Amino acid sequence: MDKLGRLDRMVMKYVILAAVFILVIFNYQHIFAGLRELWDIISPVVYGFVFAYILNLIMVMYEGFWFPETDNELLIRARRPVSILLALITVIIVIVLVLWLIIPQLISLVQTLLENLPLMVEYIQRWIEDLEEIYPQIDTLINNLNINWESIARDAASFANNILGSTFTTFQLLTSSLFRLVVILVVAIYALFSKEKIQRQVKRVLRAYMKRDHFRRLKYVLRVTNESFSSFITGMLIEAIIYGTLVTVGMMIFSFPYAGMIGALSGALALVPMVGAILSAVIGTMLIFVQNPIQGLFFLLFNIVLQQLESNAIYPRIVGGSIGLPGIWTFIAVTIGGGILGPAGFFLGVPIASVIYKLIRSNVEYKEHYYELDHESELTF
Repeated sequence: MDKLGRLDRMVMKYVILAAVFILVIFNYQHIFAGLRELWDIISPVVYGFVFAYILNLIMVMYEGFWFPETDNELLIRARRPVSILLALITVIIVIVLVLWLIIPQLISLVQTLLENLPLMVEYIQRWIEDLEEIYPQIDTLINNLNINWESIARDAASFANNILGSTFTTFQLLTSSLFRLVVILVVAIYALFSKEKIQRQVKRVLRAYMKRDHFRRLKYVLRVTNESFSSFITGMLIEAIIYGTLVTVGMMIFSFPYAGMIGALSGALALVPMVGAILSAVIGTMLIFVQNPIQGLFFLLFNIVLQQLESNAIYPRIVGGSIGLPGIWTFIAVTIGGGILGPAGFFLGVPIASVIYKLIRSNVEYKEHYYELDHESELTF
């Protein structure tokens, strides 16, 4: 009877799983819509904990400097609030410094582009007409395309006016973003103040509802994950500083304009693997091209060479080395992660690959150790 009871429960469990699976298949659109709405609600909280995790790396550094040997109760109680405040000030200073270097030049670039857009279209039209005289075949190709240059110029001017006139939409977006930013900041500060308490609570819940062996394995996986992600973030910051410095110094050597601004932008965007360097190259080329087209082309060539150095030498060695992932696997992780998850995959692919690499390596070493013991015992017999 006991065996029959277990069999009935097993059959019932699989029947329920099959019913749930069928419901998901036939209602996946409503389920995905509900999940998107749920994500919109909880995403500020999730981002708050992510920001707290990043901020914790800086906070721990300041806690190590804040009178580590003192017995003064007041100084000990002030360690966490002061360290959180200093970590926030550090992040704000870096962001303000980067924006101070970037935004004025970007505004000047956009204004210059909008003012000169009709002239640029006219210049391209004249260049094509001159080219048609040299190569008559191009004239036939252009006529078949039916390009209306006057319409393009009018559409470009209309597009510029629409961008400049969308003040109300911009205000709504800023208001919503400001509210989410406040929620993220509040959650992050609370998480940092209560991180030990949160860790104890999570540990108690997992220990209460998990088997001891499963809890031990999960704790090991979480420890490896924490080590990989913290090392990855630290390595990315170092890599961004090095890349931004190389761009700035190289631009100064070759007398390119906007060296400080483009160098700061390149360092900031280098935090987004692969894509960030391309974006900074495009923006920098546009900035310089407006002022001097020949220098803009030379800067593009300079950036292509520097990106090859960054993607094949700096990034794999610094970021991959800091997390214990070989250079080839770092490159594969960025490629696959970006292909699956897009921009987020460029950032998350490397630490996730590092976690998988370390777990597999540890498991293989464990199995090899016991295989050798079993093999020795067989030889003994």
